[in-house]
Amino acid sequence: MIKVVKLKASIPPGFVKAAARELRKNRLLLKSGTKLKFGAYLDPIAKIQLNEIFSRKCAFCESVIAGTQPGDVEHYRPKGKVILDGAVGPVQPSKPGYHWLAAKWSNLLISCADCNRPRTQPDHDHVNRVIGKANFFPLRKEASRAKGPASLWLEEPLLLNPCIDDPDEHLVFLDDGRIEPAKVGDDLSEKGRATIRYCGLARSELLQMRARHRRVVMAAIRHIVAAIECDNDPGADLDDLLSMLSPSEPYVAFTRSLVREHLMDYLGSLKLDAL
Repeated sequence: MIKVVKLKASIPPGFVKAAARELRKNRLLLKSGTKLKFGAYLDPIAKIQLNEIFSRKCAFCESVIAGTQPGDVEHYRPKGKVILDGAVGPVQPSKPGYHWLAAKWSNLLISCADCNRPRTQPDHDHVNRVIGKANFFPLRKEASRAKGPASLWLEEPLLLNPCIDDPDEHLVFLDDGRIEPAKVGDDLSEKGRATIRYCGLARSELLQMRARHRRVVMAAIRHIVAAIECDNDPGADLDDLLSMLSPSEPYVAFTRSLVREHLMDYLGSLKLDAL
């Protein structure tokens, strides 16, 4: 996961008005006790914009979604309901969701199905678990959960938002592609721990994808080191590595980690500003 800038200028034309209309209708439905209806966020242009903003990668795991799956427009704060932290079983205790944020541009991300939709997947320890953010949205204090826009500022979310948080402060990669919560002060990051858990950032299949990516990155790094130590120009190998450090490429956070680990002694001479 990397930090991504989402500008207000990226909001599709007419999206704000459509969101406002939907919200007015849902407020009436809420008063009458009728099920709320959501659809404004499914605007095709909105999805195109989100794909552009996140470089057609999952906002959480950085896997490429274009060409392999359509991707999901994901709500950072769930729109319909919130499954309570730790809930298990066929009947899961829940609370009302953030209906007023259902089509709020700042609340929308793009996600792969594996990070978003709950399904049984092998986890990092090869134990099958239900993984997927879905309607989970854990808070540091459940009692602070907002019931409306006015109290939203009281919340302390435990899930990283790549448009607000800097994931580098909360997540750390091991050399083999495993991911762990980073140290924040004397403790491990709660946000890092929760994001890994709920988005499945340590799921087995994702670890396999990172392992494949590592082989490509490390080949470039080894060639660069060999060239520098022989006082040669790293040339195309450096160009390849710089391409993989582009924010639009998959698994950039892991690539940056590998470069810091294995090229630290050469960063000054190589001028790798992408880090």
